[in-house]
Amino acid sequence: MRVLLTGHQGYLGTVMAPVLTAAGHEVVGLDSGLFADCVLGPRPADPSGHRVDLRDVTAEHVAGVDAVIHLAALSNDPLGSLAPDLTYDINHHASVRLARLAREAGVKRFLYASTCSVYGAAGGGDLVGEDAPLRPVTPYAESKVRVEDDLHALADGDFTPVYMRNATAFGYSPRLRADIVLNNLVGHALLSGEVLVLSDGTPGGRWCTPPTSRGPSRPR
Repeated sequence: MRVLLTGHQGYLGTVMAPVLTAAGHEVVGLDSGLFADCVLGPRPADPSGHRVDLRDVTAEHVAGVDAVIHLAALSNDPLGSLAPDLTYDINHHASVRLARLAREAGVKRFLYASTCSVYGAAGGGDLVGEDAPLRPVTPYAESKVRVEDDLHALADGDFTPVYMRNATAFGYSPRLRADIVLNNLVGHALLSGEVLVLSDGTPGGRWCTPPTSRGPSRPR
């Protein structure tokens, strides 16, 4: 298949592009290029593609594409809270516009990177399923819920959107994000010899087991 991968020069896209290529797909990238030069280690072999802001995508960018994998977004809660209008403009409106253009161009599959943050503070210790109530508590999470709703309205027999409500990503990428909670925790521990918990542990309870003590502690 010929796959348009948005955010191909981001944390996840940099890793996903060669995986798709190895599976036999032709990958076309689409990225603003803001982090193209933020490379850790050997420079990755990026697929050819379009250097364009998501808000400026046109029908030309989706022409001849069989599927779209949409990763591009303003992708963390602090940034979303700092500029919520910009977050909605890029994450919501531009994403839905991309989907409409794709559908009009005859694209069959639209794979959307949503987030488990759409569930918000679910409460309790039970696992949540796909039919659990959505309770977003940040502009970032709210923007993802809005996209899911609008993609659902676009779905028909010829256009199939799928939402991936991923948990927090972690691990190495040639375009590493050190702001992600686990990457930040491990990076600080390796560089300083201390495990730094930037809270009493309770706000991050859904991502990891709360610590037994407050504040920085020495790793065992």
